[in-house]
Amino acid sequence: MEARTIKNTSEEFLTWLQVERRFAQSSIVSYRSRLKCFVRDVGDIELEKFTMEHIFKLKQILHQRENSEVFIGVCLACIKGLLKYYQEHYSASLQINPDLITIPKRPRREVVFLSSDEIKRFRESIDVKPLYGLRFRTLVEVLLGTGMRISEALSLNIKDIDFQTRECLVIGKGNKQRPVFFSEDAIYWIKKYLDRRIDKNPALFITTGKIPKRLTNQDLTRYFKRQRLIAGINKKVTPHCLRHCFATHLAMNGAPFTEIKTLCGHSRLETTITYYIGITDKVKARQAHEQYLHY
Repeated sequence: MEARTIKNTSEEFLTWLQVERRFAQSSIVSYRSRLKCFVRDVGDIELEKFTMEHIFKLKQILHQRENSEVFIGVCLACIKGLLKYYQEHYSASLQINPDLITIPKRPRREVVFLSSDEIKRFRESIDVKPLYGLRFRTLVEVLLGTGMRISEALSLNIKDIDFQTRECLVIGKGNKQRPVFFSEDAIYWIKKYLDRRIDKNPALFITTGKIPKRLTNQDLTRYFKRQRLIAGINKKVTPHCLRHCFATHLAMNGAPFTEIKTLCGHSRLETTITYYIGITDKVKARQAHEQYLHY
């Protein structure tokens, strides 16, 4: 039987993360890249011969390259996850205890969000005459009007949305399902965008080529960068920035943190307060969304 190594176990591990743990495609791409880098820099180690020395070697290489603590943390989390997967799914006996691999804490990042005036400028600067512009405006309205993560928005299918109640169910981090509520503006632009489409692709957001495919986050980077320059905004505007806008403006307008926590799909209230401010009850969450979300 062929010995299990990082290289020949990686794809199986990544498939498990995607199917069973519901990792976003962007996370899968990131993990695959980190595993390939490990094999290149440290070697294709047999998993049952993996030791803490290999972890020390990896950290030394990454520090020499002056990689950030966040980057190093992702690399270590990836290796730790692979080892735990092999240990648990194959009842393997490892030389290393994966739980002893410590992940550096992420430094607290400054919350970047847009003022009401900046949001207005950003929205109105988008040329909606071409289909790709209309699609981008629709995506911006969905992110601003729901607080969804970009991975959640891009995974939406048209049939997922109840246009009458203005809501849908999404699978968020940790494979957790939650209701998401759409603003009237978001629904208006979704309908306008769908009226222009002539394809039969089930995805809500698709590419504009001859054979439409589901839009990816990589497709959007240049759109956000270009649009913030057109709008004359000096801040770094990203999909996650719009998620910050959603939570922060709710808080500024008086929404309780518990309701914001539910709307954002956070498992811990501390996350909401720490990262998004610079319910467990669906009815209360909807009321907060309708009462407090205005830019």
